[in-house]
Amino acid sequence: MTNKLPLSISDVGHISIAVPNLKEAQLFYSKTFGCEASETIDVPAQGIRMVYIFFNNIKIELMEPTNTSSPIQKFLDKNPTGGLHHICLTTNDAQTAKSKLLEDDIRILAAEKVTKGHHGRDIFFMHPKDALGTLIEIEQTDN
Repeated sequence: MTNKLPLSISDVGHISIAVPNLKEAQLFYSKTFGCEASETIDVPAQGIRMVYIFFNNIKIELMEPTNTSSPIQKFLDKNPTGGLHHICLTTNDAQTAKSKLLEDDIRILAAEKVTKGHHGRDIFFMHPKDALGTLIEIEQTDN
């Protein structure tokens, strides 16, 4: 490693949890913590349906697979009750963050590309083997 970091990370964007049943998970957060939720968002390109659960200063993204080839279905095949899928950190420049990580020999998933998320912002994922076993999403705050 060349130690060219640190990255310009501004916040935790969200914590993402894979769930086998989105409605049950949403009801759990609503009844247990009194949280508000977003409308359900379908993301056909990723084979998921999701909602955001809002706390005062953090949001939790609940994701349910919509088909058997979804990455979330693959996760649930290994973890049938669901669980922590990834953590999203935000930056003001995803491309520069990606370049710095690659310079530091940290692998980026999906052919090392920055792509557009369902919300239109630039995103990419760090390889969990290079991030202490945790899948980390980097999301640009404004495009």
